[in-house]
Amino acid sequence: MRVLTMFDSPDLAKQFDRGEEVYISFQYLTRAIEVDINSLLAKVLARMDKAYLYDTLESIIRELVQNAVKANMKRVWFREKNLDINDDNDYRKGMAKFKNVVYHPEVLKDKLLASPYRIMLKLRKAGGGIMIEVSNNARIVPAELERLKNRAAKAAEGGNFADAYENMYDASEGAGLGVILSIMLLKNAGIDSGCFAISPEGDAARITITIPPELKASEITSEIGKRILEDVSSLPTFPENILELRALCNNPETTIDAISERISIDPSLAADLLKLSNSAGFITGRRINKIHEAVMVIGLKNLESLLIASASREIMEKRYRKFEQVWEHCSRTAYYARQIAIEKGHGAIADDVFVAALLHDIGKIVLLSTDAGLAGQIAEMVRNRKIRTTAILEEIYIGISHSTIGGLIAEKWNFHEDLVETIRYHHAPLSPGIRNREMTMIVYLANQLCNVEEKFMDPHYIEDEVLKKFGVESRADFDHLLHRLQKRFAMQQKLL
Repeated sequence: MRVLTMFDSPDLAKQFDRGEEVYISFQYLTRAIEVDINSLLAKVLARMDKAYLYDTLESIIRELVQNAVKANMKRVWFREKNLDINDDNDYRKGMAKFKNVVYHPEVLKDKLLASPYRIMLKLRKAGGGIMIEVSNNARIVPAELERLKNRAAKAAEGGNFADAYENMYDASEGAGLGVILSIMLLKNAGIDSGCFAISPEGDAARITITIPPELKASEITSEIGKRILEDVSSLPTFPENILELRALCNNPETTIDAISERISIDPSLAADLLKLSNSAGFITGRRINKIHEAVMVIGLKNLESLLIASASREIMEKRYRKFEQVWEHCSRTAYYARQIAIEKGHGAIADDVFVAALLHDIGKIVLLSTDAGLAGQIAEMVRNRKIRTTAILEEIYIGISHSTIGGLIAEKWNFHEDLVETIRYHHAPLSPGIRNREMTMIVYLANQLCNVEEKFMDPHYIEDEVLKKFGVESRADFDHLLHRLQKRFAMQQKLL
């Protein structure tokens, strides 16, 4: 057990791994503290293969912590005004004016820091899941407790997302709105409202959230989840021409001329292979324009990998809608991954890394195609509460991650074990039992670099162990690596 006021999220994550309960204590929520809390949360969830819950839990923790800060502010403000918060008349009189202060915590920042009031965030493993607790050391007023419990009940009764959201517009006292949002988000993540508990004890007001090991039944009970698994099982196998070309690549008697001629028969495949061979950066300074030249430069082993990537994309785009943004992200990730492998002494797996990164988000294509109306249903909440939205919104709705879906697809197509593993664990590179950890770590790092570049992630959230493995010891090292990769990628794009 450890209490920190100066955070060390990698060290805390390791303590969490060991089954220890981790305490984080602070008095005022600054941006720096918020980043460190989120960093710890991201690392804990990645280790437990629940990274897709990050947006949900980040939003919930932020709401609950802000509510705790406001509760402490209220006590400081009442004391300053010589009002007794436990007296009904003083409480009503004080709240009438406190409403004008509650949205400006900076006004009371110095007084909060000088007060005895603190907020505690606690995390620990619990029954294969995660226990999260947010508390403050201010005795809760009966009226506050009643209001919180009433709003929790309203949120629990809400039949769907929209029903619960209606309760956000309660015109009464603002405390407790975060409770409604929290329960609503938990329910949409497949977590029963009973996993949210309000339990005042002595001088502490405590809210506990229990994240179970399985968000849904193991067979995935939602209709969308079932449809996804059926889709994956019914995906077609690779086209005959791709299977023939892969066999030629593995035949020691095959000539480059024969393979080049076979590829050239299919203009679409030829164009795709030329694009992939150029984007991979196999050579620097000139563009590959001919199939024969591409085969000569990249070699038969790499050609087979690019055939896999090309066929995968063709099947996905015929079955589902086109998602150019996803493929663009994958292309950039693949380039970064190959460059990291070469630069950091893993050149032997650089080409395998490239293909794994190119396909790491194939599960997201399936996910985004399942329910086009879902994102629209929660768009207003996202805007109003400033929740970062990605495919995670669909993931929490069905209880399965896009990386797991991608792993299922890779198995369906009989990909090599290392490729299946990297696609499945590209968000959780420290998971036990990974066979080719270097490959998984490289794709993970490249993906996170792109997420930082696309402003989906803060560098603090990246696994410290992965950064250190590849010589990234400081923020300056990180920025320098990202800048180098961006510059090389921009130069490579000019060739295309």
